[in-house]
Amino acid sequence: MAGGEFAFIERLRCRLGKTASGVRLGIGDDAAWLDPAGRQLVATMDTLVAGRHFFPEVSPEDLAWKALAVNLSDLAAMGAEAHWCLLSLALPRREEGYGEWLEAFATGWSALADRHDVTLAGGDTVATDGPLTLSVTALGLSGHGVMRRDAARPGDVIWVTGTLGDAAAALDLALLERDQERRAVPCSAPQRDALEARRLRPTPRLEFGAAALAGGVLCAVDCSDGFLADLGHILKASGVHAQVALDALPLSPDLADLARTDPERLRRWPLTGGDDYELILCAAPALSMAVQEAARSLSLRLTAVGSILPATPDARAAVTLTWRGEPLSLPFSWGHVHAL
Repeated sequence: MAGGEFAFIERLRCRLGKTASGVRLGIGDDAAWLDPAGRQLVATMDTLVAGRHFFPEVSPEDLAWKALAVNLSDLAAMGAEAHWCLLSLALPRREEGYGEWLEAFATGWSALADRHDVTLAGGDTVATDGPLTLSVTALGLSGHGVMRRDAARPGDVIWVTGTLGDAAAALDLALLERDQERRAVPCSAPQRDALEARRLRPTPRLEFGAAALAGGVLCAVDCSDGFLADLGHILKASGVHAQVALDALPLSPDLADLARTDPERLRRWPLTGGDDYELILCAAPALSMAVQEAARSLSLRLTAVGSILPATPDARAAVTLTWRGEPLSLPFSWGHVHAL
């Protein structure tokens, strides 16, 4: 790459490698030296590849935000406080270099990292003939355990933060623009912008995740692969069954308005679309007031959508869907469409 790898790393260090609490030695040596100060370390890593996880023409600002957000969302699901990140970039060779791209990327990264006091502590870059690829490792701390997927128990209430389906709808609209032969979905420009903002810049629920853990919630997962798929992770790990009211799933006003024109999409977007990066929690009924108060204190929408039931021989790790109290049979595929 123009200027060389070391020059690129130095620019990253200058823009993002600020000295922060717990960082003994950051960008510029063979490895980062971190000080957890006796607390428990929680780690996660995710990789995004151009053409698979994002459109190649996405803006560097949005790409940086989302690359960081998807990792912070994993920490949120564990109830951990985010502290540090490591970033690896595989950059396609190009003659014009990456000066302007890096400045824009750093702006998008900082917009989210500064909000949660997350420090970029190290990483790697390489020039390649392959697609633009980003790998982010996020490190967080917890002083009292974590929320887990295998901790759901019969009688638990199933809660969902925020709203579901916006990112899936935005992806559908983007794909339709690229395929003129497919049937268009009526959508106004403001609706499209609102949905696209949710797809490109999801909000990791770090504060709520930490508050839920502190309040006694033991089970959570982040909603990245789609509500049914991610709830299924909990059910399989915990060996339980669930009943979910489809009409209770929280939708944004923009999505609810858009989905009225197509009932199938109304069901598919929030159920299987993915890329929401909200939290699904399973909590004992005795904790209901506490989790609701935690959400209210953060001005965060929180919705009870179902309950955990004991597993039976024919309904282990399964979900029974209802619509206005009646069992529902769905006519479409439940496969997850990976959001770009």
